[in-house]
Amino acid sequence: MRKIVALVCLTLGGAALTVSAANAADQVWINDIRANPVRHWNTTVTVTGLVQEVRSDPAGTTRGFYIIQDESIVTGAINVGELPYNQLYVRTNNLPPIGKTFKVTGTVIQDPTRADLPILKEDSRSTVGLSSTLRVILIAAIVMFIGLIIALVLLLARPKARAAAAAGRTTRLAAEPEAAKTQVYVDLGAGLVVEKGPDKGREFPLTKMSNAIGRAGARKNEVELADDTVSKEQATIHFDSSKKTFTIVNESATNPTKVNGAVISGQAALENNASVEMGKTLLRFRKS
Repeated sequence: MRKIVALVCLTLGGAALTVSAANAADQVWINDIRANPVRHWNTTVTVTGLVQEVRSDPAGTTRGFYIIQDESIVTGAINVGELPYNQLYVRTNNLPPIGKTFKVTGTVIQDPTRADLPILKEDSRSTVGLSSTLRVILIAAIVMFIGLIIALVLLLARPKARAAAAAGRTTRLAAEPEAAKTQVYVDLGAGLVVEKGPDKGREFPLTKMSNAIGRAGARKNEVELADDTVSKEQATIHFDSSKKTFTIVNESATNPTKVNGAVISGQAALENNASVEMGKTLLRFRKS
């Protein structure tokens, strides 16, 4: 019986590692494309990364380009104005939201203004639930869980006289739950004041690089409103630490977000005293 259990464990573990290796083989790292652009010209590749910035071209449309960043190691010298080696420009006809991870497939082409700078012309894009690192961790956790079940089966097969002691040892070996991580507080010197709506008079300081806005729901919103005409995932305000600027991105497909009375389709800059409207709520953006 032990031989059979051990064989099952090795088989499942090997299958999990094979799946992990297959997923890794599908990954093309951005720094490989940036470091060897000639090798990738006019080839179709797939990269997975986090959207850092989006720009519409022409302005006001969903067309343009965005910057995607993966988990590859940054190598090579970076001149002023250049992207880090783990970031890549992507041309698209449908701009994605900032701060979400996507798997992007497209053709590597040359930048019309810079022959040595590669650009990915997007063919398809899909959302990614887990990064490659988290997938490996999850697979490892599954293998460990299977191992614990097998160990329990072996313990139950022993004489009853030793079962109690074995169960006690198993209980002592159980891992304690990990404590919740402390959230990082950043004083950005800015905030939102509700001037109209159910939350009138409330103030929301912006204390993170990305501050989500919406009603209570599955997503944790830094600016949580009681207005039932506001979506649960209405918008997000992003802070660019290098430029010291704030931008807001609309994320609701049903309820528009307005800045200074104008509906935004992608992202819009936020200046001091700008008005932000959503549903029946009017917020005022303040910078100290």
